[in-house]
Amino acid sequence: MSDDLPLREATPADIPVLVNHRRRMSEDIAVMADERHEPRDLDRMDSAYGEHLRTHLDDGSLRAWVIESDGRIVASGAVSFFSWLPRPRDSTERLAYLHSMYTEPEYRRRGLARRIVQAAIDACRAAGMHRLTLHASEAGRSVYQSLGFLPTNEMRLTLT
Repeated sequence: MSDDLPLREATPADIPVLVNHRRRMSEDIAVMADERHEPRDLDRMDSAYGEHLRTHLDDGSLRAWVIESDGRIVASGAVSFFSWLPRPRDSTERLAYLHSMYTEPEYRRRGLARRIVQAAIDACRAAGMHRLTLHASEAGRSVYQSLGFLPTNEMRLTLT
């Protein structure tokens, strides 16, 4: 564990690193699936995600956390809050979604992602959320399961 590395909530000044981490996360996931993203698609995602962060960090519908080592962000992750359908045992019409988790390769397996996920869980509980969902890569699945996340029956149809 690297509890000595400071964890803090991200600010707008961190947006370039958050965008870069999401891009690298996407690239890593593609490699694990023996796929490859086109650079232009990643560039479009970077631009859109940067705008998304600027809007939603500001309005509070997205919160992100970073961990630093020697003044450099080495791990990050975020939670977005959405309006959602009422469900049994949860009529709040709110959903929290964990996303954009990334740790620099040389800092992996030190518990940094776990610390960020725990910060997200704590923030969701404090906000009165009933559920936190995510899509896990194979590399991250064990971290999430160790914190109590359960697999679900979600399915997907790609329309484009």
